[in-house]
Amino acid sequence: MAEMLVAFGLLAGIVAAHEIGFRLGAPVHAPDERFDNQIVLVRASTAALVAFLVGFAFSGAASRFIDRADMIVKESNALGTAYLRADVIAEPYRGALKAALKEYTADRVTLVSREGRDRIPPLLAKVGGLQARMWRAAVDGTRGNAPLMALVLPPVNEVIDLHAAHLAMARRHLPAPIMTVLLASAAIGVGLIGFSNGRIGRRFSAIDSVYGAVLAVALWMIFDLDYPGLGTITVSNLGFVEALAGMH
Repeated sequence: MAEMLVAFGLLAGIVAAHEIGFRLGAPVHAPDERFDNQIVLVRASTAALVAFLVGFAFSGAASRFIDRADMIVKESNALGTAYLRADVIAEPYRGALKAALKEYTADRVTLVSREGRDRIPPLLAKVGGLQARMWRAAVDGTRGNAPLMALVLPPVNEVIDLHAAHLAMARRHLPAPIMTVLLASAAIGVGLIGFSNGRIGRRFSAIDSVYGAVLAVALWMIFDLDYPGLGTITVSNLGFVEALAGMH
């Protein structure tokens, strides 16, 4: 639903910007070559700025999307390693550590899935308790045995550290001022096209629609990549799914 609202908002904004530009240009019919040349210059410069900002924003959003996918692989590997190394400690600590890791991994599967959007707050609230259970079981199971501590504690510690890194990465988006400038520049660029059409009193609906649609799709993809938990393009939770399957 959120992605549809974003797509509709972008299309509506582009149509509105063009229409406002057309209505502003419609009363100005007097021939003025110097004025028209200036409009062409400003319109071309604005289009170049929009292209640059779109490329910059798209590159940043794609890079963050890949980083989030890599983080899932790294975190799932850490969980699998911690689960395997739990075998070297004695019961009941082994069972307690494995149970906590299995529940933690199952929660990760839900957190990253599209179906788990509504459960994010309660699942995040559980993280601290599960991490405390994991660490307590690992410490108690290796107490007084330095080789076991060196084997078991590092992967458990890595699981705990990666949660903070994953959470920070999930909250990292294109800065609002840059996104504001991008949207404003796109609106001004489309508005200048409408203004030029208004000056000659003619709409080029087919041609302008192609540019508007391409621009809207590019902007939509930037939003979708930068907020993978809300849009159509999502980060796969396959790493966590496979890690959980290995625990069974």
